[in-house]
Parts: sequence; C-alpha cells; structure tokens
Amino acid sequence: MNNDYQVADGFVSDPKRTACFSGHRPEKTPFDVNNEFYLKTMKSLLHRCVLNLYEEGFDTFICGMQRGVDIWAGQAVMRAKQSYPDIKLICVSPYSNEIYSRRGEDREDYIALRDGCDRFISLGKEYYTGCYQRRNRFMVENSSLLFAAVADMHSGTGQTISYAKKAGLRVKVMDLSGFVEHLRKIRSGI
Repeated sequence: MNNDYQVADGFVSDPKRTACFSGHRPEKTPFDVNNEFYLKTMKSLLHRCVLNLYEEGFDTFICGMQRGVDIWAGQAVMRAKQSYPDIKLICVSPYSNEIYSRRGEDREDYIALRDGCDRFISLGKEYYTGCYQRRNRFMVENSSLLFAAVADMHSGTGQTISYAKKAGLRVKVMDLSGFVEHLRKIRSGI
C-alpha cells in the first residue's frame, strides 16, 4: 500500500478508466442497516455494479472512506479483486486522523480497506471545515464516472452528484428510496 499525505498535481490514475462512489452514511439511508436482508442486498448490488463497470473497461475505483455506502463500495471492490486482480482500489480520506473518529466495526472496516487498498491518499492531517467537499472534488476530478446511492439530493452525496455533472462525468444514480420500496414489495410477495 502506498500512503500519500500530500497529493501531487495531476491525476492519481487514468480518469477514463476510473470510477468513484458516493452515498449516504448508515443513519442517512432509508433502510435499517441492521436488517440483514437490506444490507446484504445493498452490498450485492454494489458488487454487481463494480463487476459491470469492470466489464465496461473501468479498472480503478476510488472510495471516499466514509461510513456506509463508501465503505460498502470499497468492500465490493476488494471482493471483485479476488476474481480480477488487475482491479485497483484507491482510498481517499479527507484527513489522516479520521481513523480516530471510528469505533468498533466501523473502525475495523476502515482499517481493512486502508490496509488492503492499492493506494491510500489523505488530503490533510486534521479535520477542517470543507475537508469532505475537498475529498469529493478530488474523487470527481480523478474519475470519469460517479456511482451514487442517494435518497436525499440535499446531502453531501447530492452535492457530489451536482459537481460531477457540472464536471462532465457520467453519473449513475441508485435511488435508495426506490431500492427500499422495491425490496419491500419483494419481501411482501407483491
């Protein structure tokens, strides 16, 4: 693993072959992340997304290291790497001390991705106002596709989607509210 604490000018990978992820934290998703059915389905969909993007020619994926969708997407990339070792995972943290804000399983997941990724980039040492927006811009500026799982467009993920569209990225959006409604129908047999 390569740890960069100051990012050089230029791209960290070939943007044409790089996709990034954005999505809500667990408490912001419209489903109970403690419900194994919903969480396993979400993780399976993210894994399928990674495989589909790989088949389209994307071989590098950027994960923003936030709890929830970011981490689940990073885990999906790590799982895909088992079958396709040429896949690369770049993890981008807004600040290196972010690890100290994590507890329990969240901390374990963060460490596993940080230690297992191909490249770990920290955009600063300490938290500062605007560090998450800077991280989101960095991911968008180094990608040609954003995959976003969102229920609330007035969120950080919604802002990232807007920024990506303005930057000319291809954007794939998973509507989490629609996801939950679809799964409810499946579970109730409708």
